[in-house]
This record gives sequence, C-alpha cells and structure tokens, in this order.
Amino acid sequence: MEANRSFLYQFLSLAFHYPEEEVLEKLEESLGDLDQALQGLQISYDVASLKSVLRDARERLLDLQGEYNALFATSVKTPAWETAYELDKTARRAVELADIEGFYRAFGLNLTAPIEPDSLVAELAFLSALLEKQLYALNEGDGEGVEICQDAQRKFLTDHLGRWCDVFVRRLEEATEDRYYRGMGSLLDAFVKRETQGLEDQIRKLPDYPIETLEGSTWQCDVQEGAQA
Repeated sequence: MEANRSFLYQFLSLAFHYPEEEVLEKLEESLGDLDQALQGLQISYDVASLKSVLRDARERLLDLQGEYNALFATSVKTPAWETAYELDKTARRAVELADIEGFYRAFGLNLTAPIEPDSLVAELAFLSALLEKQLYALNEGDGEGVEICQDAQRKFLTDHLGRWCDVFVRRLEEATEDRYYRGMGSLLDAFVKRETQGLEDQIRKLPDYPIETLEGSTWQCDVQEGAQA
C-alpha cells in the first residue's frame, strides 16, 4: 500500500515538472507501474488513454511547453504553488513557507532552484519521500519511526497539500483544454481525495472568497520554474 502511494506521489510530481522529452519518456515508461499502483489503491482511472495522451504530448512538445508556461509560469492562469491561494500573501506567505520548510528539514529533503518549497512538484515529492522513509522504518522494525512518518503525512496533508489541491485542480480544468494537463489534473484529484478521505474535518481550509479575487498580478507572488521554451 505505502509503496503504491509513494509511486503515485512521485509520478504526479514528475508529471507537473516542466515538460521535457526525458520527463515524458519517464512517465510513459512508468505506465505499467502506474496501472498496478492504481489497482492496488482501488482508484479507477483510464491508464490506456493516458498512454495515448503521453504519446501525443511528445509529438507536440513545443506546444505543451508553451501551455505549461501559460498555465504556471508566464501568464500564470493556474498557479501551481500553495501560497498563491492565500488572499493575504504579505502576512501569510512567510508563515506558510516556514512551516513547509520545517517539514522538509526534519526529514532531510533538499530542494534546488528554481523549485519553490510550496510548489506542487515539491509537496508531492516530499510526501513520496516520507512514504519511502516509512517503508524503510517498517523493514527495520522501527515502530516509532513508522508512527513519526505517518503523523507527518497526516499533518502535511491537512495543513498544506490537502488544503489547496482541490482549488488548483478546479482552476486547471477551467484554464485549459489540453489533454495532458486535464488528464494529469484528473489523476491528481482522484489520488489526493483518496489520501484525504477521513481527514476532511482536520484540513485547514483556505479563506472563503471568490477565486477571481486572486486573478492577474495577485497570483504572481514569487518566481516559479518554467518559462524555458
């Protein structure tokens, strides 16, 4: 179970990286493992259609890179970092980043520029790494280590990824017709909803405001990866 979850987090983290040829190749090569992981977690998803989507994405790589930039880097139609969804960025950004970075330091995760700590890519990779550490602790018979990892996963989901992923996916669906990003958004949504099942009452909700409030320049509170093409 934990191995399947770790794989899904890592697969999705890679899926939202800047789309380069080697990234798409890795995703396509992993589809067999993706199918097994989804079956193991009882998540219904059409992996066969994703194979077609990835093949098409590789054939139109420049267009996909342009779509990435429009969504996440230049026009920023759908910001892929947590603090963009805070209404009061001045007051909240430093607080949220400090908390996120505290998780990373505690478990030895080191980020390299230009990936931001609160980016979707980083948060997904962190949860994958946590599950790997949990599996290691389990194999070593370290019950305390297992509990520490499980507790950190719950807290990170309720305090961070779980609080903004739904808004991100809804925004992504509204902002693009691209098959690749809609497909990956759908997979992300299904997986994170499974991960947060039973934790709904513990999730630290975002402020309740019309999402249009954040459009335009207010999205751009930091520099994200991308804009490479």
